[in-house]
Amino acid sequence: MSAPKSAFLTCVRVLFRDCDPLGHVNNAVYVGYLEQAAIDHAAAAGWPADRLQREAGAVFVARRHEIDFLRPAFENDVLEILTWPEAMSGARATRAYEVRRIDADPLALPSSRLIDGGAIRHPERSELVVTGRTQWAFADVERGRPVRIPASVTNDFLVEDDA
Repeated sequence: MSAPKSAFLTCVRVLFRDCDPLGHVNNAVYVGYLEQAAIDHAAAAGWPADRLQREAGAVFVARRHEIDFLRPAFENDVLEILTWPEAMSGARATRAYEVRRIDADPLALPSSRLIDGGAIRHPERSELVVTGRTQWAFADVERGRPVRIPASVTNDFLVEDDA
């Protein structure tokens, strides 16, 4: 069994353009929020796309998104996004997300940061706006085909659980 080596915490301010005619964040916009948090986590953990491409000849591409919309968010809300890797095997990686509204100045967002995997604190379900999972494929850049995720990458995202 594996556990996340780290998680990533970041914030976004909901912009007018992110909202639908009812005034809340459009469902499709959340995909962008989650993908950007995953990309930022990979970079903060030492694996930005250019390094993956240079050293492995491959990058992560989204294969499947699952999102549960629990409550609406509105323009100028500040959303805190927590993401962490759940599994990596072969050419697939699964990442989880929790999004909650926080009380913060929308023009002065809290800093993004890595969190030690053992220090992840999940919000109460009643606080969550969205939860999600993305299945990523590790794809060869030249051929566009899935390839095995190198152990050096996996080891920077997951640790073997002793339990």
